[in-house]
Amino acid sequence: MLNKLSSFIARRYSLRLMIALFIAVAFFFWTFNFSSLPLSNPELKRISNGGELLDTRIYYSAQEAFRAMERYGVEGRALYRRFLAADFIFAPTYGLAFALLFTRLTIALFGPSSSWVRFNVLPIGIAVADVAENTGIFLLLQTYPAQHSVLGSLAGIATLVKWSLTVIALVFVALTGLLLVKRFGSSRG
Repeated sequence: MLNKLSSFIARRYSLRLMIALFIAVAFFFWTFNFSSLPLSNPELKRISNGGELLDTRIYYSAQEAFRAMERYGVEGRALYRRFLAADFIFAPTYGLAFALLFTRLTIALFGPSSSWVRFNVLPIGIAVADVAENTGIFLLLQTYPAQHSVLGSLAGIATLVKWSLTVIALVFVALTGLLLVKRFGSSRG
């Protein structure tokens, strides 16, 4: 299944599509982290006296999630639901953008038939973990003040998986970038 997904992504690669997706990623990133729109992390911090999105933590327990939801208040929980609605669109957008970038990097380094091209599914895994996290948090927000410990724990685990895969992806980008720079430098020298 992963081989089919990897091949599907590789066949869809185009520079224009990748650039368009990264423009959308930049817009979402700015909206979520730097705007004062009523779905941004800065706005949630303002409304809830310093509370932040659970998405930005590396991990949280069910009890930490429940305390955060209490701190958000009614207005903050409504804002978080709006954030999640946008994040459900953002996750597949960044997942595909980075999958295309990974496709390009691995083909440039190792060729189109290399097994390294299969690393292009890693960003899709991150996006899937993000959607699982979003689903868990959304359900916690919808059922608040009820405290579903299993759901809270699963949301925290999904967050941990998302960030763990993200670290692996960042290392992969750094290493492939260094290899490309080295290759480019040695071909010029």
